[in-house]
Amino acid sequence: MTVAFYLVAGAMLVLALALLLVPLVRQGRRAGRPRGVFVLVVCIAVLVPLSSAGLYVLVGTPSTLGGVEPAKDMTVGEAIDTLRARLKEHPDDAQGWVLLGQTYAMLKQSADARAAYDSALKADPKNVAAMVGWAEADSLVREDHRIQGRAFDLLNQAIAIEPQSQRALWLLGIAQFQQERYADAAATWRTLQPLLDPDSNVARAVAQQIVLAEKRANGGTDEPARGTIDGGR
Repeated sequence: MTVAFYLVAGAMLVLALALLLVPLVRQGRRAGRPRGVFVLVVCIAVLVPLSSAGLYVLVGTPSTLGGVEPAKDMTVGEAIDTLRARLKEHPDDAQGWVLLGQTYAMLKQSADARAAYDSALKADPKNVAAMVGWAEADSLVREDHRIQGRAFDLLNQAIAIEPQSQRALWLLGIAQFQQERYADAAATWRTLQPLLDPDSNVARAVAQQIVLAEKRANGGTDEPARGTIDGGR
């Protein structure tokens, strides 16, 4: 996979998490979730830009999470344990499983992430975040990093439910590229283009991949894109 792919992946993952964090926090407060769950949410927000999987120190004001101030001495592992304990009591909490899957993904524990997303899908079979997360995690567990089988089906289902899911469109394009369906990959990424800031590096990188896909579709010999968005984490 090209450097541009990794850059696009990182930017899109940060965007996806940003869209995820706010509703999760709001929902969690209404549901009366314990402090550890909020710590885990903040931990994810810190882990993404810093790419850190160790201890963390929360900075900034608690007003950024609606007045919720998490404990500053809780580790990532302790926060995960807290969330897992709650999910054991409430296995139908799809958003909680998605949050756990996102956390494991940040820690590059792909098998655990896939299992968490699988639990989310059992609780809510139409959860788009879980579908996309499962597909990505599955590709990272596989030695060849291919997106196929159930992962490919889940991406198509996710787009059917949420046609503007940027991560789903990105990953589906990669899957199609891997299958040498270059024209389809270019078409999928063209659907993604209008959803991006045209002046952003992400949009420019996607445009480059479209050119590459179209060249391959017309018999070009450039190196095809491989893998998923793991390098962007």
